[in-house]
Amino acid sequence: MKIVYRYLISEFIKPLVFSTVSFGGLVMISEFFRELNYFMEKKAGFFYVFEYLFLNLPWWTIQVLPVSVLLAVLFSLGQFAKQGEITAMKAAGINLWRVIGILLFCGLLIGAGEAVLRENVIPLTVKLADKVRKEKIQNEKVDTQTQYNDLVISLPSNARMTIGGMNAANGSMSKVVVDYYDGAFNLSRQIVSDAGVFKNGEWVFSAGVEREFSGGAWTEQAFAEKALKMPFKPQDFVIERVRPEQMTTKEYLRYIGQLETLGIPSEKEKIIFNLRWSSVFSHIVVMLIGIPFALGLGSKHGKMLSFSFALIFAFIYWGFQAVGQSLGENKVISPLLAAWLGNMVFGAAGLLMISKIRK
Repeated sequence: MKIVYRYLISEFIKPLVFSTVSFGGLVMISEFFRELNYFMEKKAGFFYVFEYLFLNLPWWTIQVLPVSVLLAVLFSLGQFAKQGEITAMKAAGINLWRVIGILLFCGLLIGAGEAVLRENVIPLTVKLADKVRKEKIQNEKVDTQTQYNDLVISLPSNARMTIGGMNAANGSMSKVVVDYYDGAFNLSRQIVSDAGVFKNGEWVFSAGVEREFSGGAWTEQAFAEKALKMPFKPQDFVIERVRPEQMTTKEYLRYIGQLETLGIPSEKEKIIFNLRWSSVFSHIVVMLIGIPFALGLGSKHGKMLSFSFALIFAFIYWGFQAVGQSLGENKVISPLLAAWLGNMVFGAAGLLMISKIRK
């Protein structure tokens, strides 16, 4: 059995490597020609252009990896069926489920490898690529946002803070109102200040008043300066404008937390975060669809039909992903469901098709 397993895996890996390298190279070439006018306008050196494209290659490659996996299944398994090797395996007493299981296990390993790349390699290479583009091609500095207007921040113990203007670069804010609410969510205390600065680990507010509310009336007392402990620092508001693929899971969760702290809608970011994990299982999904097809029509009509099917399936699958993402961004469905919609639909269809295969 070990010999058969090694043969199955080797015949699957050959078209997988070939199609992955081919698609990755095609994407790299197409990106070069797509941005050729831009590179010429910036008078970018050839080495910098090549460096930028090459550093992006790992990211582009994993984007087309599901299609490569699908083609590898169709070509390898279809060839087995066409040459009668599947029939020979059955005659030798090898259950077809073992063949399917080996391929699905390969898909699981590919997904695990993608997860490792997304966490340890892709963030580094994409970050370096964007640095090359900014500093060596565009001659610009990395764009970092440090100034905000009209912020609404939720604080612990039923409190809310509104800020007219925030400058995280120098740790200052203006037109600040801090509202404190009791257990029944009635306003119990309020601090209003013209300005605040961050000093020695706390926020110091100036030229303001503090109000106490009780029984429909209130008292107020003016202050020149008042120090308050807040659960955030100026650096928490320094958000570097980066692509999602530049961040690890931990960094991306921190980024989403920053957006929520600032009151900025984060549905799109949450969907993208969940998509990075749903894509890890997309290889299993495309195999569930590809295996029944390879053992059926693909084995009778050859590689051209298999290739056409792979392209059609890829467009439909990505179309479902786009629909799910759109529904999530418009808050019709949750970010988690939006990211997994394509996998759920096509995974269920694949399981149904595989269940009808004669073992």
